[in-house]
Amino acid sequence: MADAILSRAGISAVLLCLCSSVSPSQQPLERKDTTPDLSVQHYVRAKDPQWYAKQLVPLRLELVEIDQQIGTLRQARKDGRGTTGAVDLEKEPEGVTADAQLFLLQQRRTLALQRIAEIEDEARQNEVTPGAVRSAEDATKESGDSADASNETGVDTPEIAQTKEALHQEKEHLERTKNEANLLQRKLDLDTHTVYSNPQYTAQKSGKVELTAEKNHVAEKQNEIQQAEQKIAELEEHLQDLRLHSANNTGEAEIPVTRVIEKDEAYWRRQFAEIHYRIRTAQSELDILQRELNEGLLVYDPNPQKAMRENVTRKNINAHRQAIEDKKKEIAELGKGLSDLEDDLRHAGGDPGWSRE
Repeated sequence: MADAILSRAGISAVLLCLCSSVSPSQQPLERKDTTPDLSVQHYVRAKDPQWYAKQLVPLRLELVEIDQQIGTLRQARKDGRGTTGAVDLEKEPEGVTADAQLFLLQQRRTLALQRIAEIEDEARQNEVTPGAVRSAEDATKESGDSADASNETGVDTPEIAQTKEALHQEKEHLERTKNEANLLQRKLDLDTHTVYSNPQYTAQKSGKVELTAEKNHVAEKQNEIQQAEQKIAELEEHLQDLRLHSANNTGEAEIPVTRVIEKDEAYWRRQFAEIHYRIRTAQSELDILQRELNEGLLVYDPNPQKAMRENVTRKNINAHRQAIEDKKKEIAELGKGLSDLEDDLRHAGGDPGWSRE
């Protein structure tokens, strides 16, 4: 009997030792509360009345300007101005009648109204009341600044500064891509006219192949523009979210870090890459402007009605000539800027190879 009791006591002791030797990782884990914190607010651009106001205010201002121009033209017709046969010898005939100007203004007005209606519909679909949008519009007009200005917190945290820099770079990329797409489209239009104006264009496979390649390039640029616009929208929304949290936690804001620009090899290569790009782009635009002028001179007709039908007037011709002169000056200034940058690199003791593309 005593032996049985001792045996049971020994087994209990062994079990106790085993339980105590179990590692913390083998012990049951406490259940964590994975319920999302609904008290944390995040910025949603589609719910922000100021975002709609920022788009509507310029459109409404454009609408007012168009209405004023339409009113001026209609009043001129009522008074008999613009309908007489008198010719101002001090001005070159533009070849565009008052009726044509009125038609173009009405088209612009229709497009502006359509865009306003689309934005207002989008706001309603996202449960933003018209009253909230109007109040945001009034606030934007009174301040005279962008609706984003009200969200500034004074001192940017490093994350906010980094996001703003990324947004700035993406906007520059978008602007550059739009300009490239515009030049590609203009070149495509000129090449299309050149190919199809040849009576034997159907036998010229090389010309059609080149046009197809250019069309694909234009489509790629348009796709790049859409991607850049989407990225900008995401960065803007993220920036507003960071500002919202920074405003709610001003006491925990990090000390902003001042960046020191080091003029190393990467710095110089960026500077030269930028100015070389600008020179190439300006030269490409100059070539396109010259081709457009030459083509315009071929179809230009001093008869106002024919000129309007061909969409080429003396005003267009003169504008292209002026644009060519301005572009030549721009290229000369860029060339001087490149020379100055090379001097700066030499004085800084940098490698001349850094200036090459």
